[in-house]
Amino acid sequence: MSHFVRIRTQIREQEHLVQALRDLHYQFQEGQNLVVHGFLGNKETAEVVVNTGSKYDIGFRRQAEEFEVVADWWGVETQTRIRQNAFLGEVSQRYSYNLVHAQAREQYLVVEEEQEMENGDIVILLSERG
Repeated sequence: MSHFVRIRTQIREQEHLVQALRDLHYQFQEGQNLVVHGFLGNKETAEVVVNTGSKYDIGFRRQAEEFEVVADWWGVETQTRIRQNAFLGEVSQRYSYNLVHAQAREQYLVVEEEQEMENGDIVILLSERG
């Protein structure tokens, strides 16, 4: 019986996903048809696989325009300190942060200020160069 759960995300660009994982100091692999390990040797495939430090992995695989997360969360949560909601939240936030910075550079905008709010949100103030 597989314990794998698939979760849709708003993550579209692999380069910003990978940068988010680097920023958050996760060990991972990139490639095609990488193995995501789950309960009793069950396996799925993904393009980005996060090593959790246990026999359970977290995978990101492309589904149409977005990536979905595939993992045996029961195994991940019982064998590691990683929690599904916290992991998805921090990766999504860092992905968005990197995406905003990349889009600002493309549009020749300057980051004037960044501020982390008490609730963990990040406010980025941009302006035109000039």
